[in-house]
Amino acid sequence: MSLPWGVKESVDPEHADMVGEYISKIEDTEISLDSGDVAKFLKAGIKERKGKYMLIYRYQLIK
Repeated sequence: MSLPWGVKESVDPEHADMVGEYISKIEDTEISLDSGDVAKFLKAGIKERKGKYMLIYRYQLIK
């Protein structure tokens, strides 16, 4: 098992609510990647600062 990774991605303000809803549904789930690895989404959310929206999430490769 690897160490957790954190990722930041900018999100279009028009889509911030939709992305936030979707990402909250996959929190604590495991996703199979094309490489054969399995990633577990540990935590995710949308943060707004000065009119800019960022998707911030943490994941860990578990297999």
